[in-house]
Amino acid sequence: MTIKNIVSTYGHPTFFSLLLLCGVVATPGCGDSNGVPIADAGTDASIDAGADAGIDAGTDAGTDAGVDSGMGESIIFITNTVHDGDLGGIAGADQICQSQAAAAGLAGEFAAWLSTLASSVSDRLVQSTGPYTLVDGTLIASNWDDLVDGTIMARINLDANGTLQGGDIWTGTRADGTSYLGDDCEGFTTDSTGIGLCGSSATSGPEWTENITPACSTPLRLYCVQQ
Repeated sequence: MTIKNIVSTYGHPTFFSLLLLCGVVATPGCGDSNGVPIADAGTDASIDAGADAGIDAGTDAGTDAGVDSGMGESIIFITNTVHDGDLGGIAGADQICQSQAAAAGLAGEFAAWLSTLASSVSDRLVQSTGPYTLVDGTLIASNWDDLVDGTIMARINLDANGTLQGGDIWTGTRADGTSYLGDDCEGFTTDSTGIGLCGSSATSGPEWTENITPACSTPLRLYCVQQ
């Protein structure tokens, strides 16, 4: 069919121009020789790249956040001061730990490894899925379950500044993280009567937290655990 016949048949030369553009050259937005639309490769690549980047970023951010929050190290240190059984209760003991951590430049929240008859460390402390370490990176336990299985991997004998300390520690806590069911210095609010459970910083056996029961007037240290 000649150009003249095409124009005569379809009534306007514009249609022939479109045939030339769409039928001869695969122009974006037109169909191919069979009338199938041809996608714009540049546009698709840009859209795909943007979509992929968005999906990847969202997925990575969610995954990384979950891993980071669950697997971060938690520091445990021993106080560089000693205190009798009147600690001001759990809140007072927590404040001692937080103050010493802040003074040493340790970030985050710290709580005392201290249980009373009414509240155990298993009930109130964060049970981390990540490792517990001393301030120098020495591994104490792989996670919470490892921390309360009866033994630890190293003695807890460094304070918040990394200085070696020793002695017994008020804990009120058995090796499995539950409360000692004997006396607790009236919730660790008195130094005048009674006894309380303490641990020993000289061992990595169950005695690290469950050792002897000294009088509440005895000056001892505390363990502090990052939350």
